[in-house]
Amino acid sequence: MINVAMIGFGGIAQAHKNAHLKMEAAGKERLVAICDITPEAFTKRIKINIDTGEPIKEGNFNKYTDLEEMLSKEKIDLIDICIPSYLHAEYAAKMLERGYDVQSEKPMALNSADCEKVLAAQKKSGKHLMIGQCLRFYGEYEYLNKIIQEKTFGEVKGVLLQRLSPLPKWSWQNWYQDFTKSGSVICDMQIHDLDMVRYLFGEPAWVECHASTKNVKYDMAQITFGYDFPCLSIGDWTLVGRKFSHHYRVSFEKATVEMDGGKVTVYPNDGSPAYEPEYRHIGGIEGEIEYYLDLLENDKPNTKNPPESAAGTIKLVEACWKSADLGGARVNFRD
Repeated sequence: MINVAMIGFGGIAQAHKNAHLKMEAAGKERLVAICDITPEAFTKRIKINIDTGEPIKEGNFNKYTDLEEMLSKEKIDLIDICIPSYLHAEYAAKMLERGYDVQSEKPMALNSADCEKVLAAQKKSGKHLMIGQCLRFYGEYEYLNKIIQEKTFGEVKGVLLQRLSPLPKWSWQNWYQDFTKSGSVICDMQIHDLDMVRYLFGEPAWVECHASTKNVKYDMAQITFGYDFPCLSIGDWTLVGRKFSHHYRVSFEKATVEMDGGKVTVYPNDGSPAYEPEYRHIGGIEGEIEYYLDLLENDKPNTKNPPESAAGTIKLVEACWKSADLGGARVNFRD
């Protein structure tokens, strides 16, 4: 049985906790402890942009406000890091160096240099590391990957990805609203789509990022990727009063496939009725934790979401920032 502890119990950590408890109920792990420096985090629910309304299950775990106390008192195999983005690299490296397997929320770091430090810490420690690029594990995106690789509807002709949300205002010390700590909508929210285009299509030849600043630096961005077909990602943190949503629409030679509201629909080009295809219905966080636990339990290689790939996504984020700084100029990416 794998013993799991979490560091951080703010917004997204609540979804991680529920997923861990599902895995615990399935006999795959035991959630032994959670640490957060804010005592109120254990009693006050934080509603975030992806909130599903699912109640937080209590669980049978110990609660700490001091990390060293938790590490000294608990028998832990895997540390799940759910703290602010600018702390991810520091704590991932520290926990690896101290002999723990590590799962960390995205982004891996806020720059490539720190990604390399984390990868070096992993290599030296011999422990496992996985970064929470959770779209790779959502059933809706697993289906999209499958039909692209198998050419179910022929070649891809065009791609639109978008993630829309109000500005995050629930964070500890408002760190989301500080570009140096969150990396803007590009590195916090849109990074999911940046990671997904790399996962689905490989490295783009170039990027063009037109970004604007309404409330915080680069809180809206439109990114075009250099593939052999039009590929556009839209990220927007400026939508007051709107619920979070994420969407994809992919045009193929024989059909258009759309995911909207958590549902996939296929629209055949021959005029036959639209339909919902069969695919695995699973949330991304639950899927990534299930996958990682299986790797650890059976000592399998990570072929779906290796940390080196997460580091590559940060390089793409940096290219988007550079393009935005240049007013949307094309920045070469693929070597």
